[in-house]
Amino acid sequence: MSARLDPRRIQRALVCMMFDPSYAALVRGDGSVTELTAGERAVLRGVDPRGLTTDDMRRARALHVILDEYPVSAALIGVEVVDRFFESAAFRACVFDRGSMALGFGRDYLVALADRLQGVGAIETAMASARRVERPRSPGLGCAPGVAPVCVPDGTLAWYQRARERLGPDPVQALTKLRKPWPNKPPRTGLEHLLIEAKRDGGLALGTASAGLVGLLIAAERPRPRAELVTVAIELGAAADEADELLDDLIADGLLSQ
Repeated sequence: MSARLDPRRIQRALVCMMFDPSYAALVRGDGSVTELTAGERAVLRGVDPRGLTTDDMRRARALHVILDEYPVSAALIGVEVVDRFFESAAFRACVFDRGSMALGFGRDYLVALADRLQGVGAIETAMASARRVERPRSPGLGCAPGVAPVCVPDGTLAWYQRARERLGPDPVQALTKLRKPWPNKPPRTGLEHLLIEAKRDGGLALGTASAGLVGLLIAAERPRPRAELVTVAIELGAAADEADELLDDLIADGLLSQ
């Protein structure tokens, strides 16, 4: 890492310090902090510690956002485990990369908890992704903004919908009253293919879809050359002379964009 001072890195480290006192102590200490230069740490050591605690509700507000987007995951792992996200490497990576906090929570932090969550975390992560219809444009053909394909154990969608209903109209309030994580186990076997789409009214449509369609859209989550997606479509069962037309149909249906 260059020894020069990067104001952006300093600012992002400061954000992490505001959320996590243990990280603030690490920055001020002698241990290794690979994302910062010695000069940047010197600047951060000069920050008045009292300035890091002027907003004592900062972390609580951020936790509320996560609980609102991942209510069933939170019920399964417990609110305390969700709150520890702000002390994790996944949170710091999100801040330093200027990523979405909600997506960083789902894609990185929940990975270590996959055995407890099974497909529930994947569904709520896909929902968080579908809500974020504003995405950077990249060359190639890819999933349209607001579209999120996902594969989960068979029966997970129905299980998830029942669990979400159990939390009621105000899931965050219900979670704050939860004394311990739910003992309920989500489905673990089989496979179902889901498609989650953002609606114009701000809601989400969740439903099952064919394995071929979901597989193709998963392959297109990162935009790629059209010819590559034609090959994927054929591998997934499309007729060779119809694969190109299939992509045109998916573009017309708003599932792919270029």
